[in-house]
Amino acid sequence: MLLAWEYRIWGEAVLLRNPNIYDRLLHIFDYRGFSLYTYRASKHAELVLEPLEGRERIVASLGTWLRVNGETLGERDIAYIPMGARAGVEVDAGSVVYIAESMAVNRYQFYVKRFQQSDSYDVGVEPYRRRVYVTIGEKDPADSIIAGYVEGEKGNWTSYPPHRHDEKPEAYIFFGMGEGFGVQLIMDESGEYAYVVRDYDVVLIPRGYHPNVCTSLAGCRYLWIISAPIGKRDLSVTIHPAFKDIPMGRSHLKVK
Repeated sequence: MLLAWEYRIWGEAVLLRNPNIYDRLLHIFDYRGFSLYTYRASKHAELVLEPLEGRERIVASLGTWLRVNGETLGERDIAYIPMGARAGVEVDAGSVVYIAESMAVNRYQFYVKRFQQSDSYDVGVEPYRRRVYVTIGEKDPADSIIAGYVEGEKGNWTSYPPHRHDEKPEAYIFFGMGEGFGVQLIMDESGEYAYVVRDYDVVLIPRGYHPNVCTSLAGCRYLWIISAPIGKRDLSVTIHPAFKDIPMGRSHLKVK
């Protein structure tokens, strides 16, 4: 349940700290039809995701292997579960699972996207260099979910230059930073907010510009999940006016 998480709220933006709770399915947030759950396993277990009408799901692995409908997922693989479909999830000690739900109108087929199948982009230059992976992209069957990963260089900014996509809420799930940490900013007309983030912390970004920066111990690494309105499932963004001339190079984003 959400109450298991330590959370801080500014406006509608939410920082949800890693609760270090094992062997329990936790509901992290529900925001306008966009929901996120997690399960961290200390032992073997089997979960059942019951069919949902009007909702599609993805299941992502950030730890050791897990199985979804009999398909083995390695670290950073993502399974897509279509609207109205039941799914079995098998986990073992060390599994770290995230399950996202969003709105859907079409019944697609179940599929698994391997991390190695992601479209990858080397974006930016020092001090905002990172590699972006689009795993569930615009061309993949889905109605609202787009998802992938970011690996930032040590001490560099990511999600930079600052950009926004206010109709498309997004979640960042941080991992793989070890003793390092990051600072996540969210800025819009209502204010400017800063969040210190570490492994398995989650930030819900309902709107606004959202750059982040991490220490020299480790770059920012996170799973990103976007929930787009039906019919507007793309990676279009608006760059902050002060940063519109910052060179980006090749990018996954579509600048308006």
